Amino acid sequence: MNAEIITYFFIFLLGVAFVLPACYLLVLHFDNKQYSFFKKLQWTGVLLLGLLCLWITVPSFTEMVFRDYRVLVGACVLEPSESKGTSIDITLTETNDTFSFRDGPDLDAYGKKVPYYCRVTTTRNQDFEIDYRVYEKDTKKLLYTN
Repeated sequence: MNAEIITYFFIFLLGVAFVLPACYLLVLHFDNKQYSFFKKLQWTGVLLLGLLCLWITVPSFTEMVFRDYRVLVGACVLEPSESKGTSIDITLTETNDTFSFRDGPDLDAYGKKVPYYCRVTTTRNQDFEIDYRVYEKDTKKLLYTN
C-alpha cells in the first residue's frame, strides 16, 4: 500500500472514531444537567470534525475498497510542488488535470520544457491519487514508478 491509500483510510477511520462516541455522548447526555454547556459544545465540535472527515472520504469509499480506479495516460509536465519536501505536481497536458504526490521522482529535469509521458491512477471522481508512472515521451521507456 502506498501513502495515499493509507492516508485515505486514516482519515476515514478518524471520522468514524470521532462521530460514534460524539453521537453516543450527545444523545445520551444532552438533557443531563451534570454535563456543562462547554462539555456539550466540545463534543459537538468533535462530531462536526468527524462529519467533515467522513464527508471528504465517503464519496470515494466504494472505489477505494473495491479498487475501482481510473487510469489516465498522456503527455505530462512534472513540477516540484510548492510545499516542503519532495512533493511533485503532475499536470496532464491534454486534459489539464493536476495531481499531487508526496514522493517526487529522481529525474534529471522538471518543468514545462521537459515533457514526459505519464500514467496516473486515481479514483473515478479524481479526489484521491493512487500512484503514477513516468515514461520517456518518445520511447515510452519507464523512468520512475512510485
